[in-house]
Amino acid sequence: MTSDTSSGGRGSEPLRRIPAHRLSAAVARTAAKEGWEPAQALIERHWDLYASRSPQHLLAAIRALPGEAFIERPTMLVAAKFLQHVLAGGDPSHFIQGEWMDVATTGGNTGLMDTLGVLTGKTAALRTDGDLVGAAQVARVAAAELDNASEAEQSEVQVSLPHYRIQWARSLELGEASGADREYERAYDLSMATGQSTVARRAAAQLAWFYAERGRLRTAESWLARARAEKAINARYDAVIFLTEALIHIDRLDFAAAGRDLGRTRGPQEGEYWSAVLWVESMSARTAAIATVVESDVAESVGRVGPTVANGGAHGRYLRAARARLSALRRPPGDNTAIPEVSTTDRIIAAASEQAQGEHRKALALAAPAMQPSEPPRTHAAALLISAAARMVLGQTARAVSLFEQAKALIDTERIFTSYDWVPDKLLHALARKGNTTLDVPDPLESTRQQAARDLTRRETEVLVQLMTHKTMAEIADDLFISPNTLKSTTRRLYRKIGASTRQDAIDFAHNASGR
Repeated sequence: MTSDTSSGGRGSEPLRRIPAHRLSAAVARTAAKEGWEPAQALIERHWDLYASRSPQHLLAAIRALPGEAFIERPTMLVAAKFLQHVLAGGDPSHFIQGEWMDVATTGGNTGLMDTLGVLTGKTAALRTDGDLVGAAQVARVAAAELDNASEAEQSEVQVSLPHYRIQWARSLELGEASGADREYERAYDLSMATGQSTVARRAAAQLAWFYAERGRLRTAESWLARARAEKAINARYDAVIFLTEALIHIDRLDFAAAGRDLGRTRGPQEGEYWSAVLWVESMSARTAAIATVVESDVAESVGRVGPTVANGGAHGRYLRAARARLSALRRPPGDNTAIPEVSTTDRIIAAASEQAQGEHRKALALAAPAMQPSEPPRTHAAALLISAAARMVLGQTARAVSLFEQAKALIDTERIFTSYDWVPDKLLHALARKGNTTLDVPDPLESTRQQAARDLTRRETEVLVQLMTHKTMAEIADDLFISPNTLKSTTRRLYRKIGASTRQDAIDFAHNASGR
C-alpha cells in the first residue's frame, strides 16, 4: 500500500492532511456518509505519512472501516498485520507479506484472529493472481484452523467470521472445490446472529447464485428472498442478485426480464462474477448477431484478465460453456470443433456436439458420467435429454422414453426450461409423442412476471394498480385507507415477489403482465 504524500489518491488534488489522532474518527465518518471505498482511500492517502511515525493511529483507522471493506479489500487485513508487526517492535523491512503469511499459519504465538485474517487475505490474493486451486486450498486450511480452535477462541472472532467465511466460500467456489455452499450458509447464519445485515445479504445472494448456476432454482429463489429481506447498502454489492435473477429468468424463458437484470450487472460492479456474467449473456443470446456481440465481450474480458485467470477453475468453465453456446449459434451445420473435456459441463457440451454430428454412441459415452442423481439438476437434465435423443435415433425407444420422462420431471420441478435447448426440437417432440406426453414448455411471452401477478394478494394487487398512477405514496395510503407503514411493508413484499427494486420496475412489471 503506497501513496503520494503530495497528492490525493487520484494524483490530481492536494492532500488535505488529517492529524494522526483524528484519522480513525474521520474514517468512521466518511464510511458512514459515503461508504467504505472513500474511507479506505482516506487511509491510503495517509499511509506514507503515518505508517512509520504513527502506526498506532493508522491501525486504529483501519479498524474503523466497516466489514464490507475487508470483504472487498482483504489486503487491508495484511496492512493491519504489518502495523501490528511494527508496533510489536518488528523491523518493517523484514515484513514480507507472503513469508509472514506462511509463518503465521504454522502455529507459534499468533492468535486465532491473526491466523484467520492472514489466511483470508492470502486466499483472496491467490484468487486475484489466478491461482484458484491454491486459493481453495488456503480456504480449507483456514476452515480447519477455525474448527480446531476452542469455543472460547471462536467466540472472540465471531463478529469477523462472516466476512472470512464469505471469502473462503468464494475461493472454494471458484476453485471448483466442495464445501462452498456450507461456508456461505454459515456466513449467513453468523451474520444474522451478530446483527450484520449487509453481510447476511451478500452471503445469501452468493449462495443463491451458487444454486441457480447448478439448476437448483427453487433453492436459489429461497435464498434470493432471504437476501432481499436484508438491507441494501450499495447497488454494487447486488450485482450477484441481478445475475441470479437473470439466469432464473432465462431458464424460465423470460428473456426481456433477463436483459434488464443483466444490464444491472455489467461494469465494475460485476467483480469476480465477470465470467459468470458472460456465460449468462451467452445463455440469453438467441441469434447469431447477438452471439457475435457477446463473443466480442468474451475476447475483451479475457484480454483484460489474462489467460491464467481466464482459464482457471470456474472462470474457465464459464468461458468454455459460453464459447460453445455462442459457437453453436454462429457455426454452420457440419462444423464440429473439438471441445476439451475438463469438467462435467465440458463433457455435456462435447456430447451435444457429437450428437449434432450424428455420433450418437460417442454422445452416450460422454454424457454417461453426468447421469448420476448426485449431479446438479442443470447437468443431470442435460445428460438425460442428450442420452434420450441418442437412444431414440439408435432405435432404443423404450429406454429413450424412460430417460426423457426422467429429464422432463427434473426440468418441470425446477422449471429449467432452457435444458431443452440441448436437443433439436424435432427429436424432443418425437420423444414426447412416444411417451404420450407434452413438453409443457411455457410460451416466452407467458413470463414468470405473469405467474407472479397470479400469486399476488388482493392488497398487493391494489397497491400495484395505485403505483401505476402519478399519486404519491402518501396519497396511495389515503386512498387505500391504510397507514404509511402498512403501505411500506406491503410494497416491500410486492417488490420481492415481482423482482422489482423501484417503482418504475413495478410499473414495467404490471405492463408486461397485462400484455401491454
